Amino acid sequence: MIYVRLFAHLPAASSSGSAEFQVEAREGLTVRDVVADAGIAPEALYIIMVNTVRADLDAPLADGDRLALFPPVSGG
Repeated sequence: MIYVRLFAHLPAASSSGSAEFQVEAREGLTVRDVVADAGIAPEALYIIMVNTVRADLDAPLADGDRLALFPPVSGG
C-alpha cells in the first residue's frame, strides 16, 4: 500500500476530495500515475516527497512508501 498525503488546497483539487488516501502498490507504479489517478494536474505540484526525500513525477513507488504532495504556496 502507498500512503498519500495532499497539502494546502490539493485535497479540493483531487478526485477523492480527501487529504489522505491509500493506493494499492503495483509493479511500475510512479508518482505520475498516482497524481493522474487522483485527478491532480501535474503543474499544480511544487514539491513531491517520497519517504521524506525530494522526488519528481517519474519517481518509482513501492509498497509501504509515503508520498506527500505540495502545491506552490503563497501568503502575505
